[in-house]
Amino acid sequence: MPLEHLLAVLEREATAQAEALVAAAGTQAAEIASDTDAHLARRRSDALGPRETDLRGAAAAALGQARRVSRATVLEARERLLERVLTAARARLPAAIASTAYRAVLPQHVAQGLRAIGDEPALIRCPVLLVPAVQAAVETRQNVSVRGEAGGGAGVIIATSDGAIEADNTLDARLDRLRPHLALEVLGRLGAAP
Repeated sequence: MPLEHLLAVLEREATAQAEALVAAAGTQAAEIASDTDAHLARRRSDALGPRETDLRGAAAAALGQARRVSRATVLEARERLLERVLTAARARLPAAIASTAYRAVLPQHVAQGLRAIGDEPALIRCPVLLVPAVQAAVETRQNVSVRGEAGGGAGVIIATSDGAIEADNTLDARLDRLRPHLALEVLGRLGAAP
């Protein structure tokens, strides 16, 4: 039996050695596969990294351009909206000078223009309709004359006699001066505030 026993021991040792070799081969194969995967990932990164960076840069530039175009479109639409509102307001100005509300503030408009002129001799140009009211507003000033103009602006224009200084206090000019404030107000009311 010693021979059988010897054969059994040899067989067990051979099996153990075979199992150890298979395990070592499996571990080595796993290491090789892991190294291969890492190597492929590095090569892929090396090859695609610059391309990906270029694509990200191009995408960021395209997105920035699209945002600028979009903002410009919104600003242009707001500007068109404001122009429509102001055009509608300007169309109502000639009728506004006949209102009692305008007649009530007309002396203040004349006084503002005269302050800009100072004590210089002045000429006030206004629509014929406003001549009596303007004359009443300047009756204490001896060096101011009033001239009615058919088709004149909606309000008064006050200038020195030599034309060196002119204060345009027509409703059109006042609307132009108030435009930035009116723009904010109109856009705010329409829910399109800047």
